[in-house]
Amino acid sequence: MKRLMWVFVASLLALGCKPGIPENIIKPDKMEKIVYDMHIVDGYLSTIYIPDSARRVAAAYYIGIYKKFKIDSASYFRSLTYYNNNPEELEKIYKNVSKKLDAQKAKMQRADSASLAKPKLQEAAPVK
Repeated sequence: MKRLMWVFVASLLALGCKPGIPENIIKPDKMEKIVYDMHIVDGYLSTIYIPDSARRVAAAYYIGIYKKFKIDSASYFRSLTYYNNNPEELEKIYKNVSKKLDAQKAKMQRADSASLAKPKLQEAAPVK
């Protein structure tokens, strides 16, 4: 019976001491939302052909994302480094981000095809 008790206690300690996400790291659900917004901004920035303009616009957008999520660039990059070093966690985040981006893309494509399918207004004949 004592042996069973020791096995139980040892199991509890082993499971209870499992390292989690450190306090100074953005949690996965919040990080997923941030990464999604970052990808939306990056997509938009890729349409700006003048590099200096893109850099100026990028800074404003990224600062906006940091404010939206009440973080700073240091905590974002520290968290990104953490997730890059923990590929299973990063994969979970990116699977969800990818699903959201695919859904957004499908929505945009439906909107585009709906606007193309609308009949064009015929021009009125000039009045003589």
